[in-house]
Amino acid sequence: MSKAFIYSLFFLVVAGSCAVEYVGARALGRLPASKQNWIFLALAVACVPAVVLFRGSLWTTDCLVLAAALCVGVLLSRMVRSAETLVAFLVAGAAADIVSVYTGPTHWLVAQIERGGTAAMQLWAICIRVRGVPVPVIGVGDLLFFAFSATVMRRLDWPEAPVFLVPLAAYLLALGVALATGFIPVLPWLAAGVILYAFATHRTQPKPG
Repeated sequence: MSKAFIYSLFFLVVAGSCAVEYVGARALGRLPASKQNWIFLALAVACVPAVVLFRGSLWTTDCLVLAAALCVGVLLSRMVRSAETLVAFLVAGAAADIVSVYTGPTHWLVAQIERGGTAAMQLWAICIRVRGVPVPVIGVGDLLFFAFSATVMRRLDWPEAPVFLVPLAAYLLALGVALATGFIPVLPWLAAGVILYAFATHRTQPKPG
């Protein structure tokens, strides 16, 4: 496989994963919290045997990563009822991501992966096989914040297209920079994209009346 094909595949995986989170968040957003809780409980119960029985399958672990990110992202979104709080959460998440990538848990996980620790990698990120080797593409925390942002923005009645496209554009831009320069934190890009859109469209201003 050529480098251009592999990079294109990375972009496709990121876009597809984000689309799954968006569709899932949109579907869950139509349900009351009680029904959401039952779905989350059922997924949590199903995760344990799935990890034990199909741990070597990338398809299984990728699905688990998507499900975990969606559930936690939607749960976290219940704490946010205003654009100002959304901005505060994204800034805090971006700061935590920077620390994690350069000195914290993500830094440690990347070091483990570089030493061949594929088990931790598969439960931490969406992975694909490149020349027979599992390669992480987008982390569960990044997808979690995508689901979180999409859910909050929809609850705040932001237009549907930006709810999906603003975070997606931020993630794809971050991926492009990472492919050119090396591993970088993604959440600052998400925070910047959403905050710039919010201020440009005056979404952070209180509604009259």
